[in-house]
Amino acid sequence: MTANEAWKEFGQRNGCVDKAQFIDRIQTYIDKNSESFGGKSIDINTYEIGCIVLVNCQYWDEEKYLRPEDFQIDFATQVVKYKYFDQYDPFEIQIDSSNNFDLVNEPREVYKREVNQRKGQSEFKGKILKAYKNKCCITGETCPELLEAAHLQSYLTESSNHIQNGILLRVDLHRLYDSGLLFIDSSFIVHISSLIQSTTYQQYNEQRITLPDNPNFYPSKESLELKRPNFRQ
Repeated sequence: MTANEAWKEFGQRNGCVDKAQFIDRIQTYIDKNSESFGGKSIDINTYEIGCIVLVNCQYWDEEKYLRPEDFQIDFATQVVKYKYFDQYDPFEIQIDSSNNFDLVNEPREVYKREVNQRKGQSEFKGKILKAYKNKCCITGETCPELLEAAHLQSYLTESSNHIQNGILLRVDLHRLYDSGLLFIDSSFIVHISSLIQSTTYQQYNEQRITLPDNPNFYPSKESLELKRPNFRQ
């Protein structure tokens, strides 16, 4: 597709903050690598580029990066388009009844970073996405940009990132959940506050959430009930 079509289709998912930066990066790459087009300004309406779409990407904390060499895997240096291996699934969740989630009673961890970031959040989201098959447990929404892993008991330490202390919600429902306008009880039934008149949200009232296939991944009932006192009926 053309550069213009690529921006229209993918926007910031091209890895750029705006269209100008996107075009500038293409131009810089061409100037450096193309004898035919280098030094010539591209026409974004006719110049075609290749697009590779990465689905359900997860980004880990740097201290949890993995190297192929750790798994006795070697990639040829001339492979530049994509590289993968399937011998190891970083989001495979090992859990049984012996390590169910217990409410965290430790002080909240505080990290000094330029951006406020919870430790282990990326890995936590990856596991929640996999458990819920990349679908909001209330609406079934699948758009990646609209899905968030919501903590049931608010994040305190990395122990909070247990699969049973999270559910997958569409971003607007996550906001309602944290604001006490949406509550999910220990029977996994959704309750929408009467303060919200919109039928867009009231249609989900008294609906049961979609649960993971594996019962060991079900949300902790104790964690769910923590939100009851703050629910604004």
